[in-house]
Amino acid sequence: MILVVNAGSSSIKFRLFNDTDKNNPIDILDGLAERITIDGAVSFKYEGNKYEYKVDLPNHEIAIKFILDKLIELNIISNVEEINAVGFRVVHGGTINESSVINEKVFNTIKDAIKLAPLHNPGAITAIEAIKKVMPKAKLVACFDTAYHQTLAEEQYLYAVPYSWYKEHGVRKYGFHGISYQYIAEKMSEVLNKPKDKLNLIVCHLGNGASITCIKNGKSFDTTMGLTPLAGVMMGTRSGDIDPSIIEYMCKELKTDVSKITNILNKESGLLGLSGKSSDMRDVTGGYFKGDEDYKRALNKYTQVAADYIIRFANLLGRDIDGIVFTAGVGENSIHTRQFILEKLPLLDIKIDTAKNDESYGDYKYISSADSKIKVLAVRTNEELMICKDTISLTK
Repeated sequence: MILVVNAGSSSIKFRLFNDTDKNNPIDILDGLAERITIDGAVSFKYEGNKYEYKVDLPNHEIAIKFILDKLIELNIISNVEEINAVGFRVVHGGTINESSVINEKVFNTIKDAIKLAPLHNPGAITAIEAIKKVMPKAKLVACFDTAYHQTLAEEQYLYAVPYSWYKEHGVRKYGFHGISYQYIAEKMSEVLNKPKDKLNLIVCHLGNGASITCIKNGKSFDTTMGLTPLAGVMMGTRSGDIDPSIIEYMCKELKTDVSKITNILNKESGLLGLSGKSSDMRDVTGGYFKGDEDYKRALNKYTQVAADYIIRFANLLGRDIDGIVFTAGVGENSIHTRQFILEKLPLLDIKIDTAKNDESYGDYKYISSADSKIKVLAVRTNEELMICKDTISLTK
């Protein structure tokens, strides 16, 4: 079996796969350990049943031990060694360009990247160290959100700042959500019946965190997030791109420091900042149709920024665009967000099939009509399955 782990500073999302069929691993359980170091709770779903526990979890190691003990107790696994490999989602891998078995060099790279992802990499490191202690025989694999974007050319990843900043300090565009983009590229190759290395897509990964990526010949060609996940499109609580001089200006206006302003840009901006009410797209669209001016302002800005990036990436691909894909929580589920973004793209001559856009679906659906110049789809991403597959390929 393969265990997939996505760890934060106080949480561990986990999913267990049966890998008897290496080409088609089956998702058998998913769960969450949360409030680690605070008080503690573990929940997971298995065979239609939901299990919930309130338990003291002073650290990640005890949380993982508790999870494994419950899996054995419920006869989901017979012993810990039945899980032969663990795949970790790691947000930042520096310039590592593919999923990797975790050895000393890879582990040190993850630690070195803490300065680039201080909110994310520490949780992954803590989880890796805990798994090493609890499951010493398991093979460990790191799957990086940044790896897929290492195919960007210099003119895409460099900033117009002193070149020494890049050479000496690693200041460049790294991009994120790469595991999701990797999955979408493979899924779309299957859906469109086209070799991945000839596939040209614009993929909108719209969740609370959001980015858009231009995929050319199956590889990341450009993406919206940059040195950090703060850059690019407007998000739930993140501002996306702004004039950098705003930071110094607001430091002076509010008599505060750069860290405080950066925190506001990360946690109090985006949909939340412009509406002053909510970062949840369901609240925003609901308020929009009730005539709430605050929500109208936020949604109009959000959809315009996304549309602007789609046009920019369409220019990079020229006439050869195989499809525009909406994925992640908002992209997969918000009918109106998809519609409003597409309506702001008159140059692309896209025709929406409103009935298809409204209907429920499984893995994917077309939301464009047959006579649309460009195909548009909503596709449910599956980062955990992608991590599982990469883990299998590196450990079998």
